Amino acid sequence: MQCADDYYESLDLATAITLRHCFVYEMYDQPLTREHGAPVRLNVPTKIGYKQAKYLTDLKVSQVLERAGYWEDQGYSWFYGL
Repeated sequence: MQCADDYYESLDLATAITLRHCFVYEMYDQPLTREHGAPVRLNVPTKIGYKQAKYLTDLKVSQVLERAGYWEDQGYSWFYGL
C-alpha cells in the first residue's frame, strides 16, 4: 500500500484475506477527515499501529515483496501482530 505522505506498508497474504480488517473511508456516518487518514485508511485490528496505514492512494497485490514497509525497512518486525 502506498500513502500520500510517502509512507508505505505491506501485509502477508493470510492477514490480507481475512475479514477482520477493512478500508475505512468514513467515521460516524461522515466522510473521513484528513486528520483521521482521508481519503482512505487501513484498519487491521490484529496488527500493531504502524501497520494501520493512512492516506492510502495505491494498493498493489503481488507475490513479490518490493518493500516491506516504512518502519520494517528500518529494522522493525514485518509480521508484528497482537
